[in-house]
Amino acid sequence: MKKSVLVSILILLGFSITIFAQEKSINKIQERIAYMKSNLTLSGGENNSFWGIYEQYLNEEIKIMETYKKNLAKQGINLGISGTNKEVIANLSEKQIGYMQDQKFELRKNLLNLETTYHKKYKTILSPRHLQDFYNLEYKYKKELTKKKKELKNNEPASPVNAGKKPR
Repeated sequence: MKKSVLVSILILLGFSITIFAQEKSINKIQERIAYMKSNLTLSGGENNSFWGIYEQYLNEEIKIMETYKKNLAKQGINLGISGTNKEVIANLSEKQIGYMQDQKFELRKNLLNLETTYHKKYKTILSPRHLQDFYNLEYKYKKELTKKKKELKNNEPASPVNAGKKPR
C-alpha cells in the first residue's frame, strides 16, 4: 500500500515538473515574439505569414536545446542554468567531458540546420531589408538576454566557491 502511494506521488511530481517546464517554454516563446513584434515593422502580408513560422522555429529550437540537456543528463552531466558551470565541469570524468564536447558540436550542428531551414522559409516571406532587420533584432534580443543573465548571476549571494571574487 505504501509503495503504491509513493509511486503515485512520484508520478504526480514528475507530471507537474513537466507541465511547469512546458509553461516556462511557452512563456519564453511568447516573450520573445512580443519583443520582436514590438520592434519589427512588417507589411500586412509579411506580418500575417511570418509570425506563425517564427513560432514554429522557436518551438523547434527549444526541442533541440531540451534534447541536448537530456543527452547530457543521461551521462550524469547537469550544467545548471548557465550551461557553463565551471565547478561541475571540473568534477567530470574524461569520458564525460568528451561526451559533453561531442554533444556541444551536435547541438551547434542541429541549430545551424534549423536556422538554415528557416532562413529559406523567411526569405519567401520577408523582403531582404526586413529579413536583415529581423536578424539584427534577434542578435539584440539574445545580447540583452545574456546581459540580464549576467546581472542576475552577479546579484546572487556569494557561494563558498565565489566568496571574495569580484564579478566580471
